[in-house]
Amino acid sequence: MRKDTTKSYALFSIKQLMRKYFFVLLLLFVLVPGNGYAHDSKVQRHPAPWKFAVISDTQGEKSEVAGYPCINEPIVRAIARDIAAEQPDFVLIAGDLINGWIWNNNTSFSVQYANWRSAMEPVYSASIPVFPIRGNHDVGPERVALPPLPTRLEPAPGALVLLEQAFKEAFREPYIPKNGPDGEDGFTFSFRHKNAFIIGLDVCGNCQHKVNQGWLNGQLAGNRNPHVFVYAHEPAFQVRHRDCLAFYKEDRDIFWDSLGNAGSRVYFCGHDHLYNRAVIADSAGNEIRQIVVGTGGGRLVQWSGAYGEGPRVKGEYSNSGYHGYILVTVDGPRATVVWKALVPQEKRNTWRVLDSFSYTLP
Repeated sequence: MRKDTTKSYALFSIKQLMRKYFFVLLLLFVLVPGNGYAHDSKVQRHPAPWKFAVISDTQGEKSEVAGYPCINEPIVRAIARDIAAEQPDFVLIAGDLINGWIWNNNTSFSVQYANWRSAMEPVYSASIPVFPIRGNHDVGPERVALPPLPTRLEPAPGALVLLEQAFKEAFREPYIPKNGPDGEDGFTFSFRHKNAFIIGLDVCGNCQHKVNQGWLNGQLAGNRNPHVFVYAHEPAFQVRHRDCLAFYKEDRDIFWDSLGNAGSRVYFCGHDHLYNRAVIADSAGNEIRQIVVGTGGGRLVQWSGAYGEGPRVKGEYSNSGYHGYILVTVDGPRATVVWKALVPQEKRNTWRVLDSFSYTLP
């Protein structure tokens, strides 16, 4: 009889404890963040090391061949295979995915983006989310920074509307945030992932060579994640092309200061078909790396190494010889950025890390 009473008391005590801590357990279940890409996911202060990749300028060269895919298919597919093998959490695409409105030999925009997705199939098959933003080839001709040409190339009437529609149709994944400013939903966005805040900026559409600074300020002000990674198509500080954020220097400096003030230490971009890493301090002395990774497939170009703004921009590494992509590893407060290049070796191409640097947040 005593044994049964003891057992009943023990069961009663367990039930009391379960009732007492039920709401605590429920609250913990709700608050512990997952690995989603929603812009309102919670901060993970000490996640396990994780990775993401960055690609830009995967378009092809000019061609008169009928049915030309308008991407550098062999390079894009090789990059996609290597990324899939690396198993990053996601991939950022910094614009100029396709030839788009120019040099397309009448290949429709929807077919061009379908070709791009087909080449990226190893990434999509591995269920790795892809977050593209637009470049000038995905938007339309530059009309502000460059002097008029004797025979300026112009898209056919109505083509740019179709180009925008094709981009939207090609990238309808529900994980791509729709939290951008008016007129830029799906083109400009932000999301949180583990201990990082990622912002993609469309600087070729509504505001050529500018960012929507008001929207960006609001995003940065609401962030509590320690790492801040921002990417757009155009460099903030001129490398080769004059049509970049440096065309509006005052606005660009406000943008750069906002990154430094928010704790961002890296800005990814493309546009120039080469790899370049430079460090530029904001007005408060915070050092931010501008990393140009326009090596995703576009025709590589040589560059003199002379920055448009001289000694303010301190070059650290440059390479115009190989295609490749960036892989970032985040390990607590430390981030390591490497450029993986596809280097010819004997009778085959080999992936090699040709540049690497790290920073640690205070």
